[in-house]
Amino acid sequence: MARSGLSGSAETLRMLKTYESDLYKEFRKGVNSQLKPVIAPIEGEINSSVTSSIRSNMSGMNHNGRTGWSGVKVTPKVSLRPRDLLFIEGKGRNAGLDTQVGFEYAELAGIERRPPRAVSKGWGSTSVGYHSYIYNGQGKAFNRKLTQTYGKPGRFLWKRVLKRKPELENKVLNIAENLNIKINRRLA
Repeated sequence: MARSGLSGSAETLRMLKTYESDLYKEFRKGVNSQLKPVIAPIEGEINSSVTSSIRSNMSGMNHNGRTGWSGVKVTPKVSLRPRDLLFIEGKGRNAGLDTQVGFEYAELAGIERRPPRAVSKGWGSTSVGYHSYIYNGQGKAFNRKLTQTYGKPGRFLWKRVLKRKPELENKVLNIAENLNIKINRRLA
């Protein structure tokens, strides 16, 4: 099976950042500018269709608190991790003084890697005793409603990025190829 991507990209980028920081900055700038036309429609689609749907259907997220839905801001980031050259990050937009995390909650709600605890982790406090509470299925209705309306976790950003993955990869590979040409010219 053929893998798309650049082999040794993390080591190369680390060395580039260390020894040729101006070329590394140019690569990051190129990634941001070249991927903006691909990422802007993703962000716009989530913010227009999903936000209006959530405002009307999901009353649990229609508030101005920290866990409310304020839309999403999508940004590409250059990665120095061994297997990833790029990752696409989505975060709740800033609403007032605090960033709202409603997008993050809704995007990943329902991922259950292990059975939930029967009792919460305890905590100490200034009052007497050690405190905890019993889980009574908090969040199950929220997860069920999101799954019925939008599908499995990864329901907003992840599925839209996967649809455009080949286009994103080609743009990043072209940027890296242009950068390689510049590095070779500099070395010669």
